Amino acid sequence: MRNKVLVLAVLLGGTGLARVSNRHAGLFRPLNLALGTVGSVSASPGTISFQASNPDQGAVSGSSPGSLTWMVLSGSHLQNWTLSVQAGSSSFVGCPTIPISAVQVNCGSATVSGGAGTGACSGSFPLSTTPQQIAGGAEGDGTNSYTVTTNFTLAESWRYVANSSCTITLTYSVNAP
Repeated sequence: MRNKVLVLAVLLGGTGLARVSNRHAGLFRPLNLALGTVGSVSASPGTISFQASNPDQGAVSGSSPGSLTWMVLSGSHLQNWTLSVQAGSSSFVGCPTIPISAVQVNCGSATVSGGAGTGACSGSFPLSTTPQQIAGGAEGDGTNSYTVTTNFTLAESWRYVANSSCTITLTYSVNAP
C-alpha cells in the first residue's frame, strides 16, 4: 500500500514531497497491476481561523474552505485511493478546555482530473486523534491530479474558554495501494 502523510499546522498548511513504497499483503499478486506513486501534496490556505464571539450562535464556520491537492503517477482505475485526517492532540494547544471534537469536518468535493478516476466525499464527522476518512474513490489511469475541499465548523459553547492563539495540528494521509 502506498501511503503519503502530510502534517499540517493550525488546521491547514504546508506542502510535502516524499517517495513512498509499495507493498502488498496477500497470497496472490493482483493481475500484475502497475502501482502508481503518490507525488507532491499541498494544502491551502495555511491557516483556517474561527471568529467565535457568541456562544448562543451554535456553530461557527471556518474562515475559508481547505483544499488538498496531490498527484498520483502511473495510477490505475482498478486501484482505490483514500484521504484521511487526524488531530495531533485531544485539545487545542493554548486552549485546553476546547476539545478537538468541537470541530466538525465536512468534505465539500473530491475530484480526479481524468483517466476514469472517481472521487466521493465521506460523511461529516468530529475531529479525533484517530484517522478518519474524508474522501475516496478509484485512481485514474496514468498521471492525474486529485483535489479534495474540506469545510470546518466549530461548535461554540459557553464551556469553551478560548484566547487568540488556540492551535491544532492535523495530519492528512493519502493512501493509494
